[in-house]
Amino acid sequence: MSELALIAARGESVVPGEAYLHDTPMLRSHAGTQPDLYLCWNAIPPDVAALDIVVHLHGFSRDGATMPLSEKVARAGLDLGDRSRPTVALIPRGNWLRYSWYDFPALLAGGIDRLVDYGSERFATASARAPAIDRLILTAHSGGGMQALDAIAGARRPPDEFFVFDGLYGRDPATGNPMRGLEVVDGWLGERLAGEPARPGALRVVYIEQQTGPFSRQVQALIERRLAGLDPVLAGALRRRYRTERSGVPHAHIARTCHKALLADPGAELDWSG
Repeated sequence: MSELALIAARGESVVPGEAYLHDTPMLRSHAGTQPDLYLCWNAIPPDVAALDIVVHLHGFSRDGATMPLSEKVARAGLDLGDRSRPTVALIPRGNWLRYSWYDFPALLAGGIDRLVDYGSERFATASARAPAIDRLILTAHSGGGMQALDAIAGARRPPDEFFVFDGLYGRDPATGNPMRGLEVVDGWLGERLAGEPARPGALRVVYIEQQTGPFSRQVQALIERRLAGLDPVLAGALRRRYRTERSGVPHAHIARTCHKALLADPGAELDWSG
């Protein structure tokens, strides 16, 4: 039983905290350093029945194969301090390919579902099952953006909210259609909007034009086409939570600037003044 489960078993609330885990079962195929999974959480009541889960996919690293996961934790800005709902956030260490490149093959074909379940199970006790998953929030920065699309394509539990921080680079034209993945966004977006407003969701994409502008602007076109078929009043309200916008800070600072605000309110106006 995990330390967190022992706290819950004593009938105590789990206070906000964080932990690094080693040798996570579903990440064993990923090449790289240990620890390979970071968790953080806000206050978790002892009788909690359901949790929200945040999964953040990091980008590339100049440290290559020797990248410590703490490097990506520091850049992620993953702060749950303004969330009132019981929430657990995870940053899995990706799979080092070569040079500075990382991908996330263990999260494909339903792997992200297994990771989400693993996060919930850290709060299970000997006398109770792991809490159910209420909302899933998928976020990604830089090289994690296109990897997130691939994870969504094979997921059993699609995210309720999806935030991408300068990560929609498109595909290498030498390997096929550079816009491959837009069909994943469009399919997910259609399903997500069908649940509005009863079960609200979000798609927020922040981009820098010369890097991820072309793909991100195509995502905005998908959003506009989907919203055009809705009641104008509802569509107007949804545009707060479904939109793309240019970043007001450099690439390396986008996740750290935006993450906390969007986790608190997916319709938030982002503050670039800092």
